[in-house]
Amino acid sequence: FIAKAPGYQADLMSYLFGNILLVPRESLWFMIALDVLLLTIVAAYHRQFLAVVFDEEFARLRGIPVDFFYLLLLVLVAVTVVLLIQVVGLILVLALLTLPAAMAGHYVHSLGRMMLIATLLGAALSISGLALSYGPDLPAGPTIILLAGAAYVFSATVTQVFGRRRARLAAARSLSRGELRE
Repeated sequence: FIAKAPGYQADLMSYLFGNILLVPRESLWFMIALDVLLLTIVAAYHRQFLAVVFDEEFARLRGIPVDFFYLLLLVLVAVTVVLLIQVVGLILVLALLTLPAAMAGHYVHSLGRMMLIATLLGAALSISGLALSYGPDLPAGPTIILLAGAAYVFSATVTQVFGRRRARLAAARSLSRGELRE
């Protein structure tokens, strides 16, 4: 019904689903500048963010202004969402924010390493999705997310299979050690 409003020319579908191929060059430079700013802030205040996110009381005892860093973290997340909306759309933003991080969480337990791996995975999945969508002339945003979803399912399956195998091997080792001691 919004499209029927007089004088309303915005394309809501582009905000819902995005189109990475129609992002203007000026917007790309603006996104790069904001990315650099985000990365600089995260690098500069990494320890404070860790303290605030994992233990607010400890952070307060250490003299960290918890409210400031909590709000700064929320602003950084909001800016990230705004950057992604133009590229992949509002509906697909959550998938690009969560799937690479979830995949990284399968393999590392350090927050710094998880952030680095998730960033690299997100970039690799985005580039691969663009390449996959080019030949058959598919929409780039949904292709990227389908690829990310398939990669997550594959990662979860591999992690579960190797986790079970490791558990069986550990049980067999402890059983053989127990039999040798008796």
